[in-house]
Amino acid sequence: MIDKVLEYIKKYHMIEKGDCVVAGVSGGADSICLLLMLLELSKQIPIKLRVVHVNHQIRTDAAADAEYVRKVCLTEGLPFTLVEQDVEAFAKQRHISTEEAGRIVRYNAFAQELGQNKGKIAVAHNKNDCCETFLFHLFRGTSIKGLKGIPPVRGKIIRPLLCLTRSEIELFLQERNTPYCIDSTNLVDNYSRNIIRHHILDTAMKKINSAATEHIYDACGRISDAYELIVDLTRQAFIACVKQREGAFYIDRENFLQLHRTIQGYLIMEVLAQASGSKRDLGAVHVGQVQKLMNSQCGKVITLPHQLRAERTYTGIILYKSCMDNAIRKTALGASLPEIVLSATDENALRAGEELVFSVGIQQTIHLRTISVGENGIDFENIPQNKYTKWIDYGKIKNSIVIRTRRPGDYLTVNSMNQHKTLKSYFIDRKIPQKERDQICLLVDGRHVVWIVGERISNYYKVSKNTKTVLCIIFEDS
Repeated sequence: MIDKVLEYIKKYHMIEKGDCVVAGVSGGADSICLLLMLLELSKQIPIKLRVVHVNHQIRTDAAADAEYVRKVCLTEGLPFTLVEQDVEAFAKQRHISTEEAGRIVRYNAFAQELGQNKGKIAVAHNKNDCCETFLFHLFRGTSIKGLKGIPPVRGKIIRPLLCLTRSEIELFLQERNTPYCIDSTNLVDNYSRNIIRHHILDTAMKKINSAATEHIYDACGRISDAYELIVDLTRQAFIACVKQREGAFYIDRENFLQLHRTIQGYLIMEVLAQASGSKRDLGAVHVGQVQKLMNSQCGKVITLPHQLRAERTYTGIILYKSCMDNAIRKTALGASLPEIVLSATDENALRAGEELVFSVGIQQTIHLRTISVGENGIDFENIPQNKYTKWIDYGKIKNSIVIRTRRPGDYLTVNSMNQHKTLKSYFIDRKIPQKERDQICLLVDGRHVVWIVGERISNYYKVSKNTKTVLCIIFEDS
């Protein structure tokens, strides 16, 4: 048993030579076993072992536990620190559960004892605790991360007994004739974890499979490995899909839609967390709202926690704080579009093969280039079908192409007979909300709309068998 624990410590590089190791010892079977294991380790690796006992002042007999731990430390010549705090009062003050309050008090005490010393904080969680945590999170509702169970190492916190079951620990102490304290609060069903321990996990082991604990623990390990893969894929997706400027985050739709749906969700959560500065109050419902927004009309806006707003743009989604400086926000959203003049007939005309690139706001660009049509005419099967890449008949430009937002009198042609429809009527037919219409990018020739970016092009400007020069227009993230 000792060798098993020592190998587990080495496997996860829990303790190094010269470390100060602060052991949380309650006096129960798990913590006494932990203390004995660390004493065995100290015979092989030079460490400075210190013991902290926390009295939560919940039980009237708690002082006896503290005295027992103090005597063990005195026998072994170990530094002993007793911390006493009214956990129930602390819980009421913080408006949290007694269990959560106890955890905070304990880890604060351990961290204070370690101080600035190089070392680790050792706690006595075992396999059963890992399984109980898994079931607790599963029943309450959680993401994959919550199903990882308890990690062997988290920062400076180490769990050397996580390779043992509770029955193994009790057998080990029994064989060594080592006494331990019994916490009466662990015997009643006042806490959720006790119910899981006494009724659910215990029944599963007795009635379904005696190895249930081992199987759940192994599953936690596999889930943990899968989660690490998801984290890595999410990191790669963030690099490929997300850009950050002026306090706003942009998610590129084309790259986003190529991701697996699971990675999409984790990516959105990561963007929300970075944009807001915290994951608190953010959940699956908000991730779902942003995913739904990705397939909504350009200009649609949703509100999220932490004063976040998510807005559908021409090429994806922008997330920003509603308190963002208005001038920066307008630039970020491309509300002030530059009027770029491009003629087909004068000195502003593009020469064959020439390409121009213009910035639209601070995030998007428009590429314009001409393509000469050969003797065989246009290959209509190869005309791009991408929403943000369009071909138009360059020779049909009467005035100049201008990139701007809507103005009164704008119109487009809607069929091969060149029948007109006002842009306002088009927006009404498409049920595009009024507040979103002023943010939609247009390419216009006078008042004639050539292309509603992300939507359709005017029939008049479509390429035909008579087209001599094609103007290729690409709208993309910069």
